[in-house]
Amino acid sequence: MEANRSMMEMKFAATDGPARVTFEPGGIAFELAADEFITLQLDPTLAPSLEINIWPNGISVWLPYPGESDFIVLDSSGREVARLW
Repeated sequence: MEANRSMMEMKFAATDGPARVTFEPGGIAFELAADEFITLQLDPTLAPSLEINIWPNGISVWLPYPGESDFIVLDSSGREVARLW
């Protein structure tokens, strides 16, 4: 499925080495190699409600309103790899 360009996109990247990006509360995780990235596609009105925590080799993204909104994860080619709701 191709990216929906009417939604906002947030890029999460591993810059200094491998990193794990976890989306909570579902616990869906992606392992990224150095310089690899994924993109989270979401309704722009929900962006202020995201909670993002960063630590060495990891990023935790807490999504607001689980079960009520679509959050789409795209790989670096723009292909959908997960749909979180």
